[in-house]
Amino acid sequence: MRSNTRLLLSAVMIFQFLSMALIAFSGETVSRQALILAAALPLCTMLASNLLGRLWPIDRAILILVLLLASVGVITLSAIARSEVTPRTHAIYAAAGLFAMTVGAAFIRLWKSWKRFALPLAVLCLLALFSPMVLGQEKYGARNWITVIPGLLTVQPSEFIKPVMIMVLAAGFSNRPRFVKCLPTLAFAAMCCGILLIEKDLGAVLLYFLTTVFMFYAATSNALLTLSGLAMGCGAAVLAYKALPYVQDRIAIWINPWSDPQDVGYQLVQALIAIGSGGLWGMGLGLGSPRNIPLYHSDFIFASIAEEFGLIFAVCLLAVYVIIILRGLIVAMNARTSFHSLTAFGLVVLLGLQTMLIVGGNTKLLPLTGVTLPLVSYGGSSLVSMFFSMGLLLGISSMNAEDEARDIEQLALREEVMA
Repeated sequence: MRSNTRLLLSAVMIFQFLSMALIAFSGETVSRQALILAAALPLCTMLASNLLGRLWPIDRAILILVLLLASVGVITLSAIARSEVTPRTHAIYAAAGLFAMTVGAAFIRLWKSWKRFALPLAVLCLLALFSPMVLGQEKYGARNWITVIPGLLTVQPSEFIKPVMIMVLAAGFSNRPRFVKCLPTLAFAAMCCGILLIEKDLGAVLLYFLTTVFMFYAATSNALLTLSGLAMGCGAAVLAYKALPYVQDRIAIWINPWSDPQDVGYQLVQALIAIGSGGLWGMGLGLGSPRNIPLYHSDFIFASIAEEFGLIFAVCLLAVYVIIILRGLIVAMNARTSFHSLTAFGLVVLLGLQTMLIVGGNTKLLPLTGVTLPLVSYGGSSLVSMFFSMGLLLGISSMNAEDEARDIEQLALREEVMA
């Protein structure tokens, strides 16, 4: 296994170096920033893999693939961004994310009394989600941002609350509780969704709701109540469609973006053109026209990647997400406590749902929801939060490895005694 991860690490580092070197020499003048990143990305990947691997017996494959996704974001933005500020800022966010991932792994390993802190964390989640209503501002049609430093730093609380909410849900659903005991946890999730709906953050509402439903079913195996919850969610979606004009606009754009390709359907039309222009092998780094797409660096970065790298690379990128999700499910199944098992399960479900929503939105398979491609899209809140989530998953994987090593040790001692 170690030799396989070394091969994977080497392949990722070579991809990072060659991609950034190609960007550095593709213009009329050599890009100094791209050259620095050509050296920094492989170096940071190697150091992060080795240092975290020495601290704890983590799943190194998950770690390396997470670093690959983050580097794809830096590389893509370096190739298509209008200025060098965007990829530089994203690289800084990624560095902060590495620290957040280490904190997440240490946090889940040290946090033993999770039942005791579930209620304070739930209150913290609700206050943080509600804070944009008082301190925030509307951006891209949703009031879900808080300005920390005017003109320099804004924060999206709903992104940072995602992993915290998953831990609260895991604490409430652990040890296979009866439905009555799940009601306070379900009420907490409903309040989170209600606040986000008021703030018009439709993507976050959908992610929070579906993650709760999946975790509830995993914890209780109650298909009837789970289907009832999905039916209630569908009913709420219909009511939201009838009551909220901006929801009607989203659905209309999804059904036929070509009805108004110069206005409301412009984003989706340009995304589809970009994906088609890329073909199988792509236009090449920096050679496409992804900047024609509004929000090409965040909500529509998958379309930008498909145009620059091609459909084959885009499919391989989705395969990386699938591998992380599958290995994360193995981590969840091997966990020794229901809390850690549900936490790992919720984290990979969130990763899968968010990936599905943005890819579906970019390819017109699903309505646009305004979420980001995990670990790839530009945005500090989303990137740091997802790194923290992956840190939680890696921390649980390290505890599983230690438990397995302890079991093998005890089995060996037992065999010695019997011999």
